[in-house]
Amino acid sequence: MAVLFFTLAICVALVACDLTVYPHPQGLKASDKFSIYVSQGGTKERSFTYISTSDSRVQYSGKLLKIEPGRSVSWTSFSFSGAAVTVEVHTQKDFRNCLIRPKSYGFKCRRAGNKVAMFTVTTNTKLMSVEFDYDYGSNQADIKDKLLVFADPPETSIPSRHDTSVLYYDVGMHNLHGQKVLDGHIKEVYLAPGAYVQGGFRTAGNQGVKVHGRGVLSGAMYKFHDPDFQWALVNMKKGDHHTLEGITVVDPEEYYYVSSGNSNVVRNVKFVAGWTINSDGFDVGEDGLIEDSFVMANDDSIKLFHAGLIIKRIVVWQMQFGAIFQMGWWTARKVHGISVSDVDIIHMDWCAYKGDNCHLQPNAAVFTVSGHTHEFEVDDIILKDIRIEGECPRLVEWKLYKGAVGKVSNLRFENINVESVSRSMHNDIAGTVGAHVQTWDFVNLRYGGHCISDADAGHFSVDTHTTNRIRFACGTGHIIG
Repeated sequence: MAVLFFTLAICVALVACDLTVYPHPQGLKASDKFSIYVSQGGTKERSFTYISTSDSRVQYSGKLLKIEPGRSVSWTSFSFSGAAVTVEVHTQKDFRNCLIRPKSYGFKCRRAGNKVAMFTVTTNTKLMSVEFDYDYGSNQADIKDKLLVFADPPETSIPSRHDTSVLYYDVGMHNLHGQKVLDGHIKEVYLAPGAYVQGGFRTAGNQGVKVHGRGVLSGAMYKFHDPDFQWALVNMKKGDHHTLEGITVVDPEEYYYVSSGNSNVVRNVKFVAGWTINSDGFDVGEDGLIEDSFVMANDDSIKLFHAGLIIKRIVVWQMQFGAIFQMGWWTARKVHGISVSDVDIIHMDWCAYKGDNCHLQPNAAVFTVSGHTHEFEVDDIILKDIRIEGECPRLVEWKLYKGAVGKVSNLRFENINVESVSRSMHNDIAGTVGAHVQTWDFVNLRYGGHCISDADAGHFSVDTHTTNRIRFACGTGHIIG
């Protein structure tokens, strides 16, 4: 005890220590793939590691998507501030090398013993994949047993469990028997650390609702496209000024989250284990904010559907299906003033299980428009500081539906870094006779560290009859013409 006190005293003297290891619900089986321990200048503690498997979703495989059996994703969360935290991972198999994604964090993983990996997390609000050389995956196969580690900031606004306007879910298992409707008197839903809530939520009033905490919201026990749900596990389409913050949303029956009102906020949210098609990620209404969040989707990860969106510091694991940034599907797309920045795309599994002959779905691209959208008023969109790890099969697939009318103009792609390019990469930009695509600037687009200065070098096919001023620039980004 004296040794422990001395260690903590040194930690406090040098820099404040504040590490919180979350409790876990009794009766929920921990991951059998990985065990996680964390420490901050003192005794290490075990951090409960959850697991979701693909096996229960295999029955929903179809022509568009095959769900491979025997897949898993394990994850753990903790919060801290102050001094760095050491994370120790115990694996089933031994390994020589391990790595942490996103690589932009600069965290180094090392083998610390037989079946033991260690790394240091220096700042919080980090969303990490830990990967091992026995299961790195490839363009033709995914990582069979995935591991995610989420380092949260400390909680700052825990509501009273006695407040009648709050739904408070404490440590333990909770079954909502479907999607709970949040009527007019509910202002807040809190999932405490260690709460495991089976079900979903749907707003019904016009007032803003905050759904937050450090617990887990799971759709694993519900069938694909379950009729007890409207669209998403969290549906905030009714009302404005909603907030979704802090929680982990797992194995949705369809979308993870959808909203369509004004000024909604998504912050420090983790979307995990989207095994099925239609497990779309973020669809936030006009003037919305999405920040510091993780999405593992098996359909479109981020919908650019509404004006005034701000999206920043996002980590994306794109599974077999869908786009990363999607602007299509519905009848009309009338948006402007969208800002996307500081995004890490750590995996794109579009070609998994397809062998050497990978035929991409039309909506499999980093940035795309899909479906029969035929009316466009799109302008002033910027995507910058986007880092794409691994091999990228396709960056842009922008071919408007025949008969589309309107205009798509003033898009800027700045500091897009693609680690490596597929041999078959092919990008398309084309409008229609009635819907021109104009003034798209690619500034400091890099493939493997080399800046792309023209369409051919970037493997772009640009329809000169329906586009104008599709330009590439390196260096300062000053474009003439």
